Parts: sequence; C-alpha cells; structure tokens
Amino acid sequence: MHPVFRTKNGFLFYLAPWAPVGVMLALMITAAGRMRFAESVAIAVPATFALACICLAPWYVCRALPLRTTPGWKIWTYQIVGAMWATTLVMLIAYAAAVGLNRIIPATSVHFHSVAPVLAGMVDLIYLLAIALYYVIIAIDSSRQAELLSRESELKALKAQVNPHFLFNSLNSISALTTTDPAKAREMCVRLSDFLRASLRLGERAGIPFGEELALTRSYLDVEQVRFGSRLRISQDFDPVCAAVEVPPLLVQPLVENAIKHGIATLTEGGEIAIVSKRLRDRMSIMIENPFDPEAPAIRRNGFGLASVRKRLQARYGQAARLDVHVEQNRYRAVLSVPCESAEEVEEA
Repeated sequence: MHPVFRTKNGFLFYLAPWAPVGVMLALMITAAGRMRFAESVAIAVPATFALACICLAPWYVCRALPLRTTPGWKIWTYQIVGAMWATTLVMLIAYAAAVGLNRIIPATSVHFHSVAPVLAGMVDLIYLLAIALYYVIIAIDSSRQAELLSRESELKALKAQVNPHFLFNSLNSISALTTTDPAKAREMCVRLSDFLRASLRLGERAGIPFGEELALTRSYLDVEQVRFGSRLRISQDFDPVCAAVEVPPLLVQPLVENAIKHGIATLTEGGEIAIVSKRLRDRMSIMIENPFDPEAPAIRRNGFGLASVRKRLQARYGQAARLDVHVEQNRYRAVLSVPCESAEEVEEA
C-alpha cells in the first residue's frame, strides 16, 4: 500500500507540506513572469495540487524498480519518462489556468510564456526529489521488515527450546516418583500431557493474550503440585485489564519453573510463589517472587530460564521490554516489564 494511504488522514497530512511549495511557485512566477501576486497564486494553486497528486505515482514505479536488482539504465529511462510526462501535464494545467485568467486580466497567458521554462524546471526538480524520497522510504521499510523477520526467526528458535527443556525436567521428576509414589507419577503424567497439549497449541502463535498465558502457567503449576503437594503454595494478584495484553507464549512459565527449582525445592517446608501483574499506563508489569534457602547446596544452573526469557523479550520487543532480577536476603524476585499491545494492535502493525 502507498505510505500516504496507510492511515485515514494520510492524504491530508501529505497535502499539508505542499502549501509552502505552492507559495514558492507563486513567488517564482511573480518574479519571472512580472505578474501580480494574485495572478501567480491563481496559476500556482491548481499546478501545485496537480503536482501533489502526480507525485503519488512514482511510489509504484520505485517499488517495481528496486535499486539493488534493477539495471541503472532501466531506472533512469522509466523515471525520466515519468518526469517528462508529469511536467507536461502540470504545465498544461498551469497554462489552462493562465488562459482562464485572460478573461479577467488580459495578457496573462502571454506573460505565462516567459515563466514556463523556469516553472517546468521546478516541476522536474520536485518530481525527481519525490522519487529520491520514495527510494529512501522503501529502503527504511525493507530494513525494518528484515529486522522483524530476523526477530521472528529468533523467537521461533527460542520457543522451540522451551518445551524440550521443561519436558526433560518433568521426566526426571516422574522418574523419581515412580519408585516412591507410583500413583502420583501417573497423575503427573496425565497433567503433563495436558500441559504439553496446551503449550503446543498456543506455541504455534506469535503472541497470546496474557489471560491465556496465565492459564498455561496454571496448567504447569498443576503438574508441579503433584510432586510438591502442600509444599508448593501459590499467591496470585492479577489486574483484570492485563488479560487482553498480547505477550509471547510461554513467557511466564520459565520464570515460575525457575522459582520452583531454585526456590521452593531448596526449602524443606516449601514456600509460596507470588505472581502479580499490574498495568501502568502503556506498560504491564509481571512479578514472580519466591523464597529460597541461601545456605542450600548450589544446584547446577545452566541459566536457561532467565536467559530464554531475556532473549525472547529482545526478539519480540527489542529495547522496549526488560527483565529485572532482585535478591533480598532469602527472597528472589523477577520482574517483567513489557509494552501493552492488544491483539488488534499487533495485527495492524
């Protein structure tokens, strides 16, 4: 789509900068044609409006003839022919306006002949500047699109790592339960299959409402609840307006898994994981807080959970989102901050 028509009022915003161009043409006609300024304005207004409309056309030619893949002679030929056509059309409209003024101000069309070469040169120059501007816009759009594709590919690769990592940890837990409590092992297998089915379905999407992400996290906690029982307690405080905010799937689950593995699992009596979400204007904050035993033997850490979340935030939002970690005595807190994007906004973008 032409960039001018991407928004409802795009054409009006496009026309606004042409007002000073029209004034410049009127002053030039006044100086070169020895006309009164009112006469010059009567000629410049239709000529400028016609030029503004005609200068929309080079966009499609520029898209059809990209600089990197089109021979130079072909670009120059098409664009020069287009400039000649545009100049001819604008000059005919300007001349028609001058002829129309003859009825009110005699000899206007005669004076116009003296200014015609200068006006034609200005029209040519403006048309060629429009072509240059369109090529710049196309280059910026291409660069932005390449960046988005790169981020999308990286995001898909990172998402593909989440389920195998979680599955590996869950199978280890099931393996341990088979000898101590076979009934719990079977129950954990059932809940694990439910979680994997849901995560695979949602993982195919680039983004999901935060409400669905919470439901997925709850499904994961159901799996872990079988293993930890009363040792695992959950406190939830969700701002209802956060439910529709678009987030990457499986964004919160790795942080909750990290809280269980390196927090609850280190405490004999277990503990409570607090999950809190709040919306502050155009941003959403998600906090996962858990206790841990600072004197517990160190668990081998590969940094997958936090690193995965940070990479996925970078791939989806760039510098617009962040993950902060705070450790205070025996409390561990991870805080996500992401822009508030609804599903409709993502589709429009």
